[in-house]
Amino acid sequence: MLLFGRFPTYLFATTGAVAIALAVRMNLALPLVASRSLAPEQVNAIASQTTVIIAQGLQEGDIEARQEWNPGSGVIVARDGNTYSVLTALHVVRTREVVYGVRTSDGKVHQVDDVETQSNIIPLGEELGEFGETIQGLDLAIVTFNSSQDYPIAVMGESPHIDRGAPVYISGWPNPEDESARRVREFREGNLTDIANPPSDDGGYSLLYTNETKRGMSGGPVFNQEGELVGIHGRGRAQEDRYCVDPELSQNNSCGIQTLHFIDRVQREQLALSFAEPPVDPEVIAHGMTNMEQADTIEDIYKDFTFLRSLLRDGPSGGCSSLLLGEPCN
Repeated sequence: MLLFGRFPTYLFATTGAVAIALAVRMNLALPLVASRSLAPEQVNAIASQTTVIIAQGLQEGDIEARQEWNPGSGVIVARDGNTYSVLTALHVVRTREVVYGVRTSDGKVHQVDDVETQSNIIPLGEELGEFGETIQGLDLAIVTFNSSQDYPIAVMGESPHIDRGAPVYISGWPNPEDESARRVREFREGNLTDIANPPSDDGGYSLLYTNETKRGMSGGPVFNQEGELVGIHGRGRAQEDRYCVDPELSQNNSCGIQTLHFIDRVQREQLALSFAEPPVDPEVIAHGMTNMEQADTIEDIYKDFTFLRSLLRDGPSGGCSSLLLGEPCN
């Protein structure tokens, strides 16, 4: 048993080319603390620093791919040295053996090679059917990227302790209604409607909340009023026969996966992540408040994600692992 601060943790080793350091704390050992409720704008500042866009890399002039292009969202949850771990929805990274990009709050797009190795994307569920109509397990995946930059990590919250009716906040990068290349991160306020127990068989959804969401926000973080990560957004409100958890409740609620089930699955898979402990660092909030406009706006997302696969395979190690808003790779 390892001790980090006051929290007892258990470390689980992993095999494969990429080792993700993961520590899971025991809920029973958490001390009782006073409420640390934040104003919505403070939670939004946290979300601005930790929410990312995840999408396939586009090749130059690939207009048809742009028309069918569907970026998703994610949240940084752990770091081991220069390796960051992002938690997202499995259906955001359903296409395998391609090059993905993860765009962080400083405007850099970090390449994720799923061509040469499949160890950079770890699915926690399996899509079934020709078009992934259902998901066995959790609609979650861990995506890793490398960077020497310091990025804030979302603080892992206690998702079993959310009360029905409590405020929850969703952060993500929705697709615009037109074909605009501009993207703006959105922060949606709402309240927790219900917690399904057990979670749904299709995707492991258990959180239902009133927040209105849009396509492209899938995989984005769900925060509580302390600014802690308690879930991952998966689906919007029911459309025809597509719903999660309950068809009636899904008519007026979006849904997500509790971090509780993510941690449990990680334990069983013998993975380990060293999560950031509460409370949220005030410096993260302060930086998010002053940097939000720059972090939350992408003027031309096609330009950001247009990079050739050869840059990743043939370039020197680390030389093209992250590109800054159209920056050339030498």
